[in-house]
Amino acid sequence: MSAVEPAPTRGDRVRWALLAFFAASLPLGIALQQTALALLLAWFVVAPILGMSRDVVPWRARSPLDVPLAVLAAALLLSTVFCPAPLRSLRSYDRLWIVAAYFATYHLVRTRAEAERLIAITIAAAAVVAVYGVVQHFTGLDLARALVGKPSDLHLFWLGEGYRTKGLHPSGITYAHNLLFPLTFATGYILAGALTPRRRLALLCAWTVMVLALVFSVTRGVWLAFGVVLLLMGLLRGGRTAIAAGAGLAVLVALLVGVDPGIRTRARSAFDLPANLGRTQIWRANLDMARARPLLGWGYGNYKSVRQSFYDRYPDADTTAHAHNDFLQMQVDGGLVSLVAFVALFAVIVRRGWRGYRAFDPAAEPTRSLTLAALLAVVGFLVGGLTQYNFGDAEVVIYLWFTVGILLRLTVPLSE
Repeated sequence: MSAVEPAPTRGDRVRWALLAFFAASLPLGIALQQTALALLLAWFVVAPILGMSRDVVPWRARSPLDVPLAVLAAALLLSTVFCPAPLRSLRSYDRLWIVAAYFATYHLVRTRAEAERLIAITIAAAAVVAVYGVVQHFTGLDLARALVGKPSDLHLFWLGEGYRTKGLHPSGITYAHNLLFPLTFATGYILAGALTPRRRLALLCAWTVMVLALVFSVTRGVWLAFGVVLLLMGLLRGGRTAIAAGAGLAVLVALLVGVDPGIRTRARSAFDLPANLGRTQIWRANLDMARARPLLGWGYGNYKSVRQSFYDRYPDADTTAHAHNDFLQMQVDGGLVSLVAFVALFAVIVRRGWRGYRAFDPAAEPTRSLTLAALLAVVGFLVGGLTQYNFGDAEVVIYLWFTVGILLRLTVPLSE
């Protein structure tokens, strides 16, 4: 006879409210994201100590990524010790605190039903932001800056009409990489079995407005990443899912070539080598940086202080902010040692996610479909990271660690 689940305590209700607030904050911009995460972490640390929660205290908790994350941290610290400016590098490590989003999500979500509700919450919040993003494209409305008394910094299309959508984020690029997570969740949810017609219709509406916002973000790397997500979802599921994923891909392509001449030109430019000279020059400069210190790199956080002499060799590079590639940036910052640890970390995430998905009975819906969606969201993040340093965007990485926490929580035995 199974044990009776204890009634929710006040601590349980607070825990769930903070998780729900965190999930809702993820599409809303960095200030709310970090506020929600800080509150969640405070509860994670304090509540078990004070006996207000049934969760294990953080220093006794274990997760599947403890070792891979520790190895990556050790590799980066080794690079820092031997880099040209160790103190400057160490001062940059405070940016990495947001990895705690993974630990808080993984340890505080108790059941698969809770994970599914959190996914639904973050999809709903992202859909609301996407509606605003579509309005923003046509009107130039920039609420995030208007509320603090600043003028809009939206960019008009260089061809066609309208503004480049950025939602509540600092740029269209950041918004698009952030949007990839809830859009992938919505895609997987729509294709799950055992949904009521009303819920499927609501998800389809959310998916449609998010795809429109993605198109209006004018971000080629995420267009490609979402296309890969749809292709993989169709190939891995087959049958009707493959047909539906193919239809979704057709909708994306149709919007890219038909909704606006500026967007069509932007999409075509992805295949125009001369138009991408600036990006290739960035990569060449960073390859030179990597060759100069191949094993341990220049030290995390030292990039801006050492880059200029390398970029001077490539005057056509259109920005010097970063390497515009996650893997190349990791090589430059931490050398081959850190790059191997970085790849190994994501290999563990993908392998565990895939094994967990395969272990589900096909009738275990929507959990099975949402597990695949979380896995493909991580894959999509990595594809997007081939053309952008999205691992350096806090607004994106918080969503990544939430998604990883949900993925790994869904793939371990839990009560329903």
